[in-house]
Amino acid sequence: MVLARADDGLPGMKGVSLFLLPRRLEDGSLNHYRIIRLKDKLGTRSMASGEIRLEGAIAYLVGEQGRGFQQMADMVNNSRLSNGVRAAGLMRRAVAEAEYIANERRAFGKRLADMPLMQRQLQKLRLPAEQARTMVFQTALALARSDSGDKTAYPLLRILTPLIKFRACRDARKVTGDAMEVRGGCGYIEEWPDARLLRDAHLGSIWEGTSNIVALDVSRAIERDDCLPALEAHARELLEGAALDAQARTLFATTLAKACQFASRAAAEKSEALARQAASALYHAVSAIGLAHEAAQARLPHRLAFAHQVLRHRLLPRAPLFAGNDEPARPRAELA
Repeated sequence: MVLARADDGLPGMKGVSLFLLPRRLEDGSLNHYRIIRLKDKLGTRSMASGEIRLEGAIAYLVGEQGRGFQQMADMVNNSRLSNGVRAAGLMRRAVAEAEYIANERRAFGKRLADMPLMQRQLQKLRLPAEQARTMVFQTALALARSDSGDKTAYPLLRILTPLIKFRACRDARKVTGDAMEVRGGCGYIEEWPDARLLRDAHLGSIWEGTSNIVALDVSRAIERDDCLPALEAHARELLEGAALDAQARTLFATTLAKACQFASRAAAEKSEALARQAASALYHAVSAIGLAHEAAQARLPHRLAFAHQVLRHRLLPRAPLFAGNDEPARPRAELA
């Protein structure tokens, strides 16, 4: 599938059409294109990327002429979900490696996992990884509903997709880097997986739209496509299924409302300066509620601790010198 401008195409994106370019022609001969080179990339080396020159190649128009960008946008939405899935997977692998090392390695006569600083560090790795996993499932369910013909699911999918592409892919860069530190100097050596995880994580916030572009797309989904009511309604429905006391339920609901109000104002004012902050606020609010919902529906109480930590560390005001109780949630292996 290639985007190209027909000879009589309009200038700008309105003149771009979608074409199907076969590798071989009907007579069995190769189509007229050349692969100039394969790119020497920082990561994702197992997936080749190349530069291609089209010289008299034959291609077939797909759909209506001049609507190529809109057609590709739907494909990009699916690709952005794939980026989110990929980021969540990279983070989970990085966390698993860090937890293994922390449980096996000993220093000063103790396991690293028994040391308070390491416990806090591991929890800082787990939290964004679990947020991403929750958002991946919510987005995938919205995609399944939309594909099955549920028209009410599309606005939800339209805003969840850039949200997970923006925040989860950004988080993966930090999580993979910090997880490398747990392995120490060995983590910096190519024979261990940490270096590859770190390299590959950086691609998520570049392909299918850089972080700034995707954050602005969240604002467009709010202002142009009116998707925020669908997201807020979905989050409130999840909140209904969470096992929370009245005080906690009010806190989650109030935080969600504030995040939605902030994002709505930023989009209405077309404030590019606030686009990233607004997208992060929505992501954290919805993922916190999703974690609380999973804690009840899947009977995983430790996910409720994750939900409260998302609120405490990502959304609620907190003095930098506050020395309150911040006990890390125990990993699943310890809860079994």
